Amino acid sequence: MKRMKIDMPTEWQYTTEIEVRVSDLNYGNHMGNQQFLAYAQEARVRFLAKNGFTELDFGGVSLIQADAAITYSCEGRLGDRVQIDLATEVTGNSSFNMYYKFSNATQGKHMANIRTALVSYDYEKNRPIALTTEAMESSVFKS
Repeated sequence: MKRMKIDMPTEWQYTTEIEVRVSDLNYGNHMGNQQFLAYAQEARVRFLAKNGFTELDFGGVSLIQADAAITYSCEGRLGDRVQIDLATEVTGNSSFNMYYKFSNATQGKHMANIRTALVSYDYEKNRPIALTTEAMESSVFKS
């Protein structure tokens, strides 16, 4: 089987850590695959907050996730510290990618790569809209 590859950036804008909780484990006694997206959202929310934004107020607009891609390499066990490095890439006038590099800081191993596509979105009109100047000029898009 040919595996998917995510072209990851080489420079990271933000780093955070999350400890694996018992509620994050699956029947195999390791971090469930769905938790990676939950951790990615937690990292994204922390990164946006550090820059004065939320997912519902990103420089006057909201964000919606259009897609996600994940590749896995290593398990996370109860109590492991998961380091998440995050970077952004503008892809259009209303869209950008966020990249997340997951590392098991406890085991010293790479865990996963994730790319999410985010779109600037007007929930009242139910359609994408252009990213604002405030968002585009923010440190969210600076290395």
